[in-house]
Amino acid sequence: MESLSGTERAIFGDTSVDAIADLLDRYLTRELNSPVTEVLFRAGRVDAVWAVRTGDDQGVIVKAHRQPVDLTARHATATAQRLLADAGFPCPQPASGPDQFEGLVLSAETLMTAGRPGSGRHPSVRRSMAAGLAEHVEILRGHPELTPQVGPGPAWCQYQSGPWPTPHDPIFDFRTTPEGYSWLDSFARTAADRLIRPADHEPIVVGHADWYGGNLRFDGNRLVAAFDWDLVADTEPVIAGLSAAAYTDNGGDVSDLPSPDDVVAFLKDYEAAISRSFSKTQQRVAAAAASWVIAYNARCELSMLVGESQPGSPLELARVHRDRYLELTW
Repeated sequence: MESLSGTERAIFGDTSVDAIADLLDRYLTRELNSPVTEVLFRAGRVDAVWAVRTGDDQGVIVKAHRQPVDLTARHATATAQRLLADAGFPCPQPASGPDQFEGLVLSAETLMTAGRPGSGRHPSVRRSMAAGLAEHVEILRGHPELTPQVGPGPAWCQYQSGPWPTPHDPIFDFRTTPEGYSWLDSFARTAADRLIRPADHEPIVVGHADWYGGNLRFDGNRLVAAFDWDLVADTEPVIAGLSAAAYTDNGGDVSDLPSPDDVVAFLKDYEAAISRSFSKTQQRVAAAAASWVIAYNARCELSMLVGESQPGSPLELARVHRDRYLELTW
């Protein structure tokens, strides 16, 4: 018998894989008038993600969103995806939702199968990642009505109250920092303080809140698919910095986060993509945003740490390089 993942158990409760498949069959029959004929794969770290084939031979992704769900933000995300897909950007086209169904919040979108994973540690792939971020931010800039609907974004974007937000997954416990790690609180607090100061009326834009290798696919060096859309509304340097702090991670079992030099390389590529340079103030903000995400990932690792942290882990990157991350300029 197939077992549930931790994410599935958190969302669907004490049930079975077969029962979930039946539930999704009822959902797609109601919303798309097409039943499930095959389960292709299951995934998801925050939301439960099922890829299925339907009776009309379409590949569909069904997401069961983790409660509590900000329905306004989820509707804004679906609208943004439609706008992007219609503009030719390689993202899934929403098919339904967010829908309230049998006590859950579900949504459906087209399954994208193009491309293969790419490593942001290859300069050409990194440039494609930065250009894809810049492109969709620019497309959504033309739809300012989305900005107030997006909400605070996922937990790793929520620096506004300082360390620490409620983590994105209840397996992490941020309530008490273990002895000997007060430096991590200070690192996160410094980054947050630099981000919450007024930014000279910098305009607010909207971008993908988790723009990293694990959510992207490539044909050679060309970006051909971007999925797992959550949005964040913030200034452009913040959104670029948030992405610069995680783009090298391909979503595997071991986090592969960027060094300070890697962060700078991504931000330089972003500047090249938008054909303008960040001011020194904007550089400082982007560095603070990257520092915040590095700190957040380190705090997640610390919450689960048994023994010593490993070289190259988020916690070790933060411990060794925290001053460099905060003071990055280029």
